[in-house]
Amino acid sequence: MTSQKLPHYPLDDTQRQAIVSCWLKQLSRSPHFASTTPQFHETSHQFLSNVLHATANKSYPSVDTEALSESFSIWHTILSDLRKKGFTTRDSALLIFSLKSGIADYLNANPNPALAKITPFLDLFARLTFEIYSAEHDDIVQQQSDQIAYLQDHKLTLSSTLLASQSPTMATVYKAIGLILENDVTVLLQGESGTGKDVLARLIHSNSSRKGKPFITINCGAIPKDLIESELFGHEKGAFTGAEAKRLGKFELANGGTLFLDEIGELSLDLQVKLLRVIQNRTIERLGGSQSVPVDVRIVAATHIDLDAAVHAKTFRLDLFYRLNVYPILVPALRNRNEDIIPLANFFIKLYCDQFKLPLKSLGNDAKAYLLNYAFPGNIRELENLIQRAVIMSPSTITALILQTKPGESRPIPLALSEPRADAPSSSEIVTLADLESAAIQAALKKKSGNVKQTADALGISRTTLYNKAKRYEIPL
Repeated sequence: MTSQKLPHYPLDDTQRQAIVSCWLKQLSRSPHFASTTPQFHETSHQFLSNVLHATANKSYPSVDTEALSESFSIWHTILSDLRKKGFTTRDSALLIFSLKSGIADYLNANPNPALAKITPFLDLFARLTFEIYSAEHDDIVQQQSDQIAYLQDHKLTLSSTLLASQSPTMATVYKAIGLILENDVTVLLQGESGTGKDVLARLIHSNSSRKGKPFITINCGAIPKDLIESELFGHEKGAFTGAEAKRLGKFELANGGTLFLDEIGELSLDLQVKLLRVIQNRTIERLGGSQSVPVDVRIVAATHIDLDAAVHAKTFRLDLFYRLNVYPILVPALRNRNEDIIPLANFFIKLYCDQFKLPLKSLGNDAKAYLLNYAFPGNIRELENLIQRAVIMSPSTITALILQTKPGESRPIPLALSEPRADAPSSSEIVTLADLESAAIQAALKKKSGNVKQTADALGISRTTLYNKAKRYEIPL
């Protein structure tokens, strides 16, 4: 059944645009929506025009639901676009209330009884949005509850960092770990550098039957080749120049517990032979000694190298690979677990605010969008370093500009400040955040030939924010 064509509100396009302008003015007062794009403005205008058309001169109960279907479709597009930029659905619901305030502002200056009837329809969209938010929130809570219940069933206690993970891929990793807690199977953790393999190794140990025993780590790629054997197996007094006393190696120190061999792929071939012998015989010989010393250790190894490829390249022994690859676990890169980025960022914000005794800071939506769209080649380690730096540099809300700025630089990373301010401090002086912001604004203004709107878009801030900052730094616009 085709719905009848509804009459228009007595508004022309200029008046509709005026309402959108009032709406955007309302949004600019909120830090959640300080940065909006021309595309957002256009979609907002389209949404408002569509709602005005569908509900023209109608009271709430008498409007055909079918007439609102296109409006709902546009609204879903707005929500989807905002979600990609790091907004939550709850944030997006605030759009509706800002729109209502914007219309109220417009009606105060331009009384229009017919237009006042739109308010109940906006409440409908607000309710829809909050229901979407509630459903998504319930899904996340249920997913976390399922993960924690599974881990508790397997007596698996997570560190705070791991509890911040919400992705299905990490749930798979936890499940794999839960299956090997009751035995001493050798585990091989494979994944890029910075993905948290060391945290998972400690997790395995702290939830195993060996949890009361030592957890010893050694980075096989960080120790010189001529020292690694002594580090692993120990040495007797006089074994080499400087060996003035007997020293236990990592295997003996880990006796009864777990030995974490990080970056196992970096071991030389001759050390691989000796390690294989220790794993097979469960005995070691200290350097310079002849006595076999029994050791009881669980081995958890980790590498960022593709060991299968290394075997084919003859840089890693096949027999050692078989010994280590008993229970392989692939640790996903951070870019493949997007759901974890913001929770991990918030975890590190609280961690370093507490550590540095600073007031708790928050992520701005532009910062969330930046993080969600960044590839993180350094994975969790890079995210942690980024947040730690931002916590120090940020006065309150962490913005994308702060995340993109390196200490000691008078520019954010993406902007080319080929001509710094004449009064910019030298590299030997302390560079403040105000200096960085002022330099970034001046560079962007110059690049955009003084166009305020384009400059604000380039910096990822609203025009209102740009005007305020320009006034603060005495930058002419």
